[in-house]
Amino acid sequence: MRGGQSIGRALGLLRLLGVERESGVELRELVAQSGLDRTTAYRMLATLVSEGFAHRDLASGTYRLGLEAMGLGLAALAQSPLTQVCVPLMKALARRSDEHVFLVARCGDYSHCLHLEEGPRPIRSYADHVGGTRLLGLGIPSFALLAQWDDERIGGHFARHQRQYEARGLSLPKLLRWIRQARAQGYAQVSGQGAGGVGLAFAVGTIGTAALGIVAPAHRMPRSRGAELARAMEEELRRFEIGPPR
Repeated sequence: MRGGQSIGRALGLLRLLGVERESGVELRELVAQSGLDRTTAYRMLATLVSEGFAHRDLASGTYRLGLEAMGLGLAALAQSPLTQVCVPLMKALARRSDEHVFLVARCGDYSHCLHLEEGPRPIRSYADHVGGTRLLGLGIPSFALLAQWDDERIGGHFARHQRQYEARGLSLPKLLRWIRQARAQGYAQVSGQGAGGVGLAFAVGTIGTAALGIVAPAHRMPRSRGAELARAMEEELRRFEIGPPR
């Protein structure tokens, strides 16, 4: 449609800003990755900055997402279009497994629990997690999200939250050992504090990541069951065409 090309280009810049970089993104990098000429990219970024969807660091000249973009993300969490799409899939998984199915989305160093589809044996404490946030790695589906990062990034993440991890008896070598096992398997299988389960991360759009987790009391989650449940999640993701497993 007439005028739509400019909107598409501006949204493309927003997607590039949404890819996490601690130091922000330089204009020359945005020009190279977007295919826009420098003048066009600069003008579009200036508009995004003026509207609050991008922020320009005056000292470094780099760009990152702005407060308005953050506000849209928070509104999306509250209305949760991902939940609406995933509920039928989660119902199918709950029927196949006879267990509880969680949906979480990654928000920085944390996971946000969007939905719980209960199995035939409701557990009150599980429902308390819905709407809450947890540090990546301290929940079964959130562990699957953490396993998407490389070792260097995980090391920086651990350093930022070392006190919380160590309070759970998790050292960096132990965390990395579990993560490497999850990468080798293609899914995370975790047990502790009387519960166990399997988590599988999947793509949301072009830059987002979410995860499904099937969770149950530990006695119903032997190691031998992990591959079966991970395969069920992969099959349902493909069947509902929601997002490829990471």
